[in-house]
Amino acid sequence: MPWTNGPLVLYHGCDHASAASIITPTSPNQHGVQLAHSRPLTDFGRGFYTTTSFHQAKNWANSRCRRLKRTTTPWLATILRFEVDRNQLTPLAVAPNQLAPLEKLCFVIENSNADYWDLVRHCRRGGNHLLRGNRNYDVVFGLVSLWPQTLVVKDCDQISFHTSRGLSVLLNPSIAAQGTSSNPFLP
Repeated sequence: MPWTNGPLVLYHGCDHASAASIITPTSPNQHGVQLAHSRPLTDFGRGFYTTTSFHQAKNWANSRCRRLKRTTTPWLATILRFEVDRNQLTPLAVAPNQLAPLEKLCFVIENSNADYWDLVRHCRRGGNHLLRGNRNYDVVFGLVSLWPQTLVVKDCDQISFHTSRGLSVLLNPSIAAQGTSSNPFLP
C-alpha cells in the first residue's frame, strides 16, 4: 500500500550562489543539482547531501559561509527545501511502464553498525559504493559521522543522492531561509 501522507521534506544548507544555481531547473529535473560539483571524500562519497532537519541544514549553511568568508565576496547562508514523493523512495512494487525502484542503501541504527563504518571509511578514502554492474547506489540514507572519530552526531541524518536517477525524485526546490547583507549567517 502506498504512503498516504504528504511528501518528505528535505533541506540542503549552502551559500546563496550555490542555491541560485540549484533552484534553476535543468532538463529533465526541476532543479540544477550537478553531481560534478559535489565534494569527494564525504561520508557516503561524492553526491548531493540533504537532511530532514532544518536545524542541521542551518548549521551546514553557516559552516559553508564561514569557510567562504575569507574571500572578498559577501556570502549568505541559505537553506534549500525539496519535496520528495515517499513512494519513489520506498516503492512496494513496480507497476507496468514504471521505472525500476531506486537502488538504496540505508543505515538507521546506532553508531555500532560495522557496515556503516566500513562504508564511511571506504568513501572518506576516495572509494565508491558500488552495486553489481559497477554503478553507484542512487540514494544512501544514514547518520552523520564525526569523522575521523567513529562517532555520530546526535539527532542528525543525511540522505545523499548519487546518480541522475536518484536526483530525479527531488521536487520543487525553494529557498527556505537565507541570511541578509547585515547578517549573512542564519540565527
